[in-house]
Amino acid sequence: MRNLSNTTNPAGPKFSFVPVRKDFIWEKRWKMFQYLLEISAILLLLPCQGRANDNNNSSATYRLVTTLMTNYSKLIRPAESASETIIVRYGMALQQIIDMDERNQILTTSVWLRQHWTDASFKWNPDDFDGITKVTLPSTDVWKPDIVLYNIADDTFEGIMKTNVEIHYHGEVTWYAPAIFKSACSINMYYFPFDEQVCHLQFGSWAFDTSKLDLVNRSQSGDVASFIPNGEWDLQGMPVERVAVKYNCCPTPFAVLTFRIVVRRKPLLYAFNVLIPCLLVSALTLLTFFLPADACEKVTLCITILLSMSVFLLLASETMPPTSLVVPLISQYYMGTIILVSFSTILSILVLYVSNYGNYTEQPSAFMKKLMMDFMATLVGMRSCRETAKSKPIPRIRFERASPYTPERHADRIPSLSGEIDTLKPNGNAKALYYNSRQRQLYDSLQSVAGHLCSLVQNADEAETSDEHNLEWVQMALILDRFFMFAFVVEFVAFSIILFLQVGHQEFYEF
Repeated sequence: MRNLSNTTNPAGPKFSFVPVRKDFIWEKRWKMFQYLLEISAILLLLPCQGRANDNNNSSATYRLVTTLMTNYSKLIRPAESASETIIVRYGMALQQIIDMDERNQILTTSVWLRQHWTDASFKWNPDDFDGITKVTLPSTDVWKPDIVLYNIADDTFEGIMKTNVEIHYHGEVTWYAPAIFKSACSINMYYFPFDEQVCHLQFGSWAFDTSKLDLVNRSQSGDVASFIPNGEWDLQGMPVERVAVKYNCCPTPFAVLTFRIVVRRKPLLYAFNVLIPCLLVSALTLLTFFLPADACEKVTLCITILLSMSVFLLLASETMPPTSLVVPLISQYYMGTIILVSFSTILSILVLYVSNYGNYTEQPSAFMKKLMMDFMATLVGMRSCRETAKSKPIPRIRFERASPYTPERHADRIPSLSGEIDTLKPNGNAKALYYNSRQRQLYDSLQSVAGHLCSLVQNADEAETSDEHNLEWVQMALILDRFFMFAFVVEFVAFSIILFLQVGHQEFYEF
């Protein structure tokens, strides 16, 4: 073989070649193959090891559950002895107020129930079961205290979800379950829509008295941290109270937990839909007093307002329960407003009667003029009517009092016709006769004209006197209408203030 290391290449760099043994290459490949086998073995053995651990845990849990459920009966009260009392710590978290049915007086709520008790049959040593300290079982397989809602209003009697229970090695059983309750709630609608309602949820054992099962509260109040706000009610609180109630059936009292759900109504919706329309419609009644005293539209407007108030009263009564124990303030307000509007209608009719009374009678009496024109006109600030009533009458010409007509007295007022008569009548006697006849004709004409003028003046005087009498009655009606307007405003404002002050004196629940 030629030695390539000694060969030189004058045209380029020098290269040297070292021969490689075949056994070295196979050794490298074998080591790489061994590494791959080890990695594959590890990857294959890891799941098997985890599965083995799971099998061990499952086996321990299975042995634990089998041991606990052997000779176990969920029908028997799990106490150490027959005289031992099982203490149940009971709590509740309010999630949502689903509905408040005022007419049927039913409260629908969504809650989370939390119960803790000790079951003597569920005790074990964790060292015997691979350190397992707690186990979860279906709630249908273990004994549960027969805690029921006393004031339930649901005909199905199914509201608690059958969730699992958690059992600890020292025998404590924890059961958390969501529920939807329909409970009877006595609703007081006196202060509607500014009312506050207190609904009770009374829980207790149905079969066990305090000697067998004692019910205690987990805390002084219910859990409202996760409460979902309601659009109509504001939650004020949920205090809890435990009482021992003794019934006639049993000598030993029963433990009863009462959760009081205190809610206050949000009045904004009812203020815009019920109260403000009532105030506006009532304010329209004032417009009837600004119409002319002799306008018949006053009665029409009052009747229209009265019908509107009746419709609003029907709408408000649909949201309130049909009870005769109390009359809500809003119903009293509507009824009082309807009475005031009806009274204003009667007053409007009276004003129309007084305004048109002058067409059928003579002038008002001095007493009425004194009462209306002096006292009431000053009281309502209408001095113009008072001054008009006391103004002096306009002097009138009386033709019947004028002296009778004589030729001598009125000779200067009659134009002289002597020149014409002299030119027409040559005879002096004829002239005097003609002159006298013309005077007599002129006198008769003047007497006829005076009679007609006297009749016209007399008719004008009578019409003017009648108009004056009618004006006096109209002025009295106007004064009376203004007086009724002030009386209506005072009564309406006083009535509204009295009712709203009662809302301010409402006694709220004290926590």
